[in-house]
Amino acid sequence: MTRNDDHDPDTDQCIDPGMHPFPSPKASSSDLLARQVLERLDAELSETDEQGRPILFGKVSLVAVVGNEDGAHKVIADLGQGLSDVGFTLAAQGSTYWVGQAMHTTDYQDLQQTPEVTANATGIAIRNAAHLARLLKASPYPAC
Repeated sequence: MTRNDDHDPDTDQCIDPGMHPFPSPKASSSDLLARQVLERLDAELSETDEQGRPILFGKVSLVAVVGNEDGAHKVIADLGQGLSDVGFTLAAQGSTYWVGQAMHTTDYQDLQQTPEVTANATGIAIRNAAHLARLLKASPYPAC
């Protein structure tokens, strides 16, 4: 993720936010962290293995989100695309999220136990990611 010439240095936003997702003045610390991670991973694009493949090819990723449902779907889509762009592969149903009850103030970290639906979705994502990782290890992506 590189900045383009349409960047507004006063707000740290792109003038066309649909082109490059840069932090907005209202971005949370977790939003900023996720963007920093993707920007760092973007720097790895020029690194290759012995066969000329980007070093992140064959790596499997998952996305986990806490937030409202529409926001969770957006974050999963954005992170999934960003991770794919740098070479990661996202497994089938390779995401999980918890949204809590509407209009409540309960934080995920304050729960006594993980809700069953979230635990099931997380388990599926983990099993699928582990399966995909084994497949990619046995049969890597072809070299360029």
